[in-house]
Amino acid sequence: MTLIFVEKLTKRLTYTFDFVFNARGLRYEFTSDLTYFCNSNQQKFNYSTHTIPDVPTLVPCSLLFDQEIHQISLDKVTKDDIEFMSFNECPDLVASIFFVLSRYEEYWKVERDAHDRFPALCSIQSVFGWLHEPICDRWALNLLKFIGINSAPDSEFNIQPTVDIDSTFAYKGKGTFRTIAGILKDLSKGRINRVKDRIQVLFQKRKDPFDTFDHISRIAQLYPETRCFWLLADFGAFNKNLSYTNPQQGEIITKLASTCEIGIHPGYDTYTNGTNLALEIHRLTGLTKKEIKTSRQHFLRLSIPDTYNNLIEQNIQIDYTMGYAETTGFRMGTARQTPWFNLKTNEITSLQLQPFCYMDGTLNEYMNLSPIQAIEEVTTLKALVKQYGGTFSFIWHNETLGFKHHWKGWEPVFEESISYS
Repeated sequence: MTLIFVEKLTKRLTYTFDFVFNARGLRYEFTSDLTYFCNSNQQKFNYSTHTIPDVPTLVPCSLLFDQEIHQISLDKVTKDDIEFMSFNECPDLVASIFFVLSRYEEYWKVERDAHDRFPALCSIQSVFGWLHEPICDRWALNLLKFIGINSAPDSEFNIQPTVDIDSTFAYKGKGTFRTIAGILKDLSKGRINRVKDRIQVLFQKRKDPFDTFDHISRIAQLYPETRCFWLLADFGAFNKNLSYTNPQQGEIITKLASTCEIGIHPGYDTYTNGTNLALEIHRLTGLTKKEIKTSRQHFLRLSIPDTYNNLIEQNIQIDYTMGYAETTGFRMGTARQTPWFNLKTNEITSLQLQPFCYMDGTLNEYMNLSPIQAIEEVTTLKALVKQYGGTFSFIWHNETLGFKHHWKGWEPVFEESISYS
């Protein structure tokens, strides 16, 4: 047990020290009673402006004691070979953890990309060179070491494949108009092999290339933490899946739900539209006959706090959107499942966030890596999660798991991702 002296107790403090201590299997207690603190024989840490002899002390900035969201001048500082942040010229290792973990900067009015997403390049971790490591975990271990705790009992490491189903089938069930349009598009681009594939699938001479659900089921049997997220939004420019009433799709969902937990993949506009979110969850509930507890936003569109508030209203327990489309890394500074802290209300919420480290399209289409380069990237990310503890969660899609077209040769990348060795 570590006794921590603070001048005022706040939810922000509790959230941060829960991550530092409880998430690592350690115990702590706050006190604002200076006499009690000084007389205690427990291990001690002073996080206040008081001078207490012979006690490890860090003088805090105001961040963990504020009730509002402020624009803050941030700088990178180095002390004892540890890089962390200063806030309005006040260095604070503890506040650095809270700032990144709570996604404080995403509440500011910042630049957004074409899909209204917070860009990785705007992240303070990217600016200061910390995005590609679980920096909050590293800071937590630095803080524990400063206090005098040189080892933490919890270094649990898990592998979690997750699969987004944006389009259940490549060719089946698309209807006459979409089928003809697809053929004409492929012809215009000289993709004759795809035209042949489509015709063979439609005449039931070949399996649809996106129908990799038997493979996904086998993965789920080997990795019980596997999650699938199904897009059931109304058809639109960025929602291309079949209708939720399609019977073939319904059969696949029902079958897969017996081996893998299926969550909602809310449509393109649901990140700020709670009505559509509720409708799509209702559709998936009807198909699975189960309560929908998990979610990942389509296109990774996320607007904090609106998206998360909507998910809580629909009783979603865990969201898997926390990561970037354009690059790999640790958006939240950790790979550990962690509660969402609502800065607007200063509350630790019931919604858990499970960050992911990479997405298949990030490696292939954004970063333009070769399979060999992608394996190196995956190996590095996985080793960091194993070193600091947490869940190595990553995204593939049912269509990419077929390893066709520009995914040919990418099977070893997925195999490396699910390897514990």
